[in-house]
Amino acid sequence: MKVLVTGATGFLGGHMTEGLLEDGHQVAVMVRGSSDTSRLEEMGVELREGYLDDPPSLREAVRGVDAVIHLAAYYTFSGKWENYRRVNVDGTENLIKAALGEGVERFIYCSSTEAMGPVEAIPANEYSDPHPAFDYGRSKLMAEEVVRRFERSGLRYTILRPSGIYGPRNVNDVSFWFITSFANSIASRFMIGKGKSHVQFVHVKDVVQAHILALNDPSSIGETYIVSEGRSYSYEEVYSMLAEIIGKPRPRIRLNPMLAKAMIAPVQGANALLRRDNFMWRLSTVDAVNSDRSYSVDKIMTELGYSPAYDLKEGLRETVEWYKENGYI
Repeated sequence: MKVLVTGATGFLGGHMTEGLLEDGHQVAVMVRGSSDTSRLEEMGVELREGYLDDPPSLREAVRGVDAVIHLAAYYTFSGKWENYRRVNVDGTENLIKAALGEGVERFIYCSSTEAMGPVEAIPANEYSDPHPAFDYGRSKLMAEEVVRRFERSGLRYTILRPSGIYGPRNVNDVSFWFITSFANSIASRFMIGKGKSHVQFVHVKDVVQAHILALNDPSSIGETYIVSEGRSYSYEEVYSMLAEIIGKPRPRIRLNPMLAKAMIAPVQGANALLRRDNFMWRLSTVDAVNSDRSYSVDKIMTELGYSPAYDLKEGLRETVEWYKENGYI
């Protein structure tokens, strides 16, 4: 099968391209003219220039492929709503129209558990009511609705919702900031709140596995699946793992959330002035770490045979080692 991957120059996109090649697919990648494509060129994949807000370029990008795996997104937790709308919502619609116009058979959309947001009951599943907490998650939920709407036009889609993705080569992302802040700063001394709230991660190679399973299995058409490790962890558990792997003491100081916000506010303000972004130093993060993000993967395991290859401790150990080797820790 010939597959077009959008967002291929990103962290997940690079791993996805590798995984598809290993699975025997032909791969083309949609890239922007300003992107660093050196790694993709080394893989020998076909490069096609395209932009989500430029429909003619999308028609060229999807021409002659059997399937599209759509990973490209405006991914930040501090952006402007017009950019979320333009790229994540309208851009997805533009890509779908191009794919339908060129007769593309399959469309795999990579959403996020941020489209679901914090959960009311542990664990949530694909049928739980969504409560996205960030504009990023709201835009991904809206994009899902766009994808489903085109089913009436013949779109053979599958929607996948990965939880927080981590792994080697991940930089400037939530898990990157979480791990490196713990390793490199005084953040390792503090825990906001009681540490009992749950969070759930997924190794990048397991996300690739899920996309390839959905691509290869026609029974996934019209379905939505959560993609994650098989369980969530309390923040206490996550910090204990990181402390052991990195060789630092576990956090000893528990900060009241209001006090934490008072401490974070000036840092967030300074970062805004300097145009720096770090998810760990935002007021909204205080609320995020005191809510539950725990999701069931029973559906994708039962229907597609998905089986996570990584547990969190094993995956964190591998990721921390990569960060050390590349000077981030």
